[in-house]
Amino acid sequence: MGQTADMAGGIITSMLADIPIPKMARIRQRFDAEKIESIEAEIATRFSAPWVRKLVRQSPKIGITVGSRGIVNLRLIIRAMCEQIKAAGSQPFILPSMGSHGGATAEGQTGVLEELGVTEDFCGAPILAGMEVIELGEADGVPIYYDKLALSLDGVIVLNRIKAHTEITGNIESGIHKMIAVGLGNHVGALSFHAQGLDRAVRCLKAITRFALQNANILFAVGIVENAYEQTARIAFIPKGMIMRQEPALLARSKELLPRFPFNDIDVLVVDRIGKNISGDGMDPNIIGRSMVRIKNKDIRISHIVALDLTKESMGSGMGVGLADVTTRRLVDKIDLNATYINAVTSVAPRGAAIPPAMPNDRAAIQFAIKAACDGKDMNIIRMVRIRDTLHIAQMLVSPAILEELRDQPDITLLQEAEEMSFDAQGNLNNL
Repeated sequence: MGQTADMAGGIITSMLADIPIPKMARIRQRFDAEKIESIEAEIATRFSAPWVRKLVRQSPKIGITVGSRGIVNLRLIIRAMCEQIKAAGSQPFILPSMGSHGGATAEGQTGVLEELGVTEDFCGAPILAGMEVIELGEADGVPIYYDKLALSLDGVIVLNRIKAHTEITGNIESGIHKMIAVGLGNHVGALSFHAQGLDRAVRCLKAITRFALQNANILFAVGIVENAYEQTARIAFIPKGMIMRQEPALLARSKELLPRFPFNDIDVLVVDRIGKNISGDGMDPNIIGRSMVRIKNKDIRISHIVALDLTKESMGSGMGVGLADVTTRRLVDKIDLNATYINAVTSVAPRGAAIPPAMPNDRAAIQFAIKAACDGKDMNIIRMVRIRDTLHIAQMLVSPAILEELRDQPDITLLQEAEEMSFDAQGNLNNL
């Protein structure tokens, strides 16, 4: 089998050998840099609010929700919160709250937390991992599921990053509402929510959240907002009764801070790595325009996307590889089909798990995309971009055709003039 694949790879690379790859220039773009200087000091200040101190002191055992996303400074935030809870005389617990992620098992979700650095040793709080749920009732025709272990505590602090969702569009997307509906609902809640369909997503999130706030043991929420440089911009402590009113404003600010390309009409976008820690879709649809279910933003026009590798933090989940038009065998070999298909079934997104043509190396994958994007066109004026991933686009490589239109833009700095892309002996790119 390996010999056959090697022979096929040799034929493919020879077929693409004459496709020219443009020189690439390195640029840096400037974004809004609002950030928190000290996580510990910010958390301490938030906990000093009288209403927060009162709630914590009245609740001997408190759970903190932690999802599967790669939130910046997550483990520092969780540890600082655990320290403040203990200082108030209460006992903190960490609640893995991530729907179907981690293979939809308690052990798998604990493993996800370990990958994120959120451990009992580091944070000073036990991890309560379980997939059992209690059905609290029904709202707007949707059953409300809530983590059984979370409900056994005196209170829960719902913590999550607030940002644009990969599929949902509305005044709430990914954040506190979704953590309540999907995170605390575990695998059963995630399945139930996704079964409602995208058109009803925002309505269902609000209905589930409203019911849970009235009937569960939620104390308050902590909403995290990040800037385009992957730094913590805000940590908002939101009173229980204000969650549904305040989250939309935090989402709006998050969208203002969202990184974006300073140009459009890309022929080939080369993405060094995709993964669940980058985005629930492997690549953020708010950056690339396309999502696993539908078009997220029609104004973002990218002809062909090349995905080169899968992050270690994804733990084999290849969700999002289907958003690429071309990939590599290196990426495909890292995919755990079971973990990927569990995510695909739960989110009703078969496209996300679809594996595109897998080329033997990076060079062949890029050449294939160039050939497909420029069939019948002049390849010397191709508009090509290379990024590390969709979280990191402050620096990127661009082809000369794009560079020319950026030279006079005040927020763009040219770091290095265009030069040949550097490949190793196996035909793979050197690190960006």
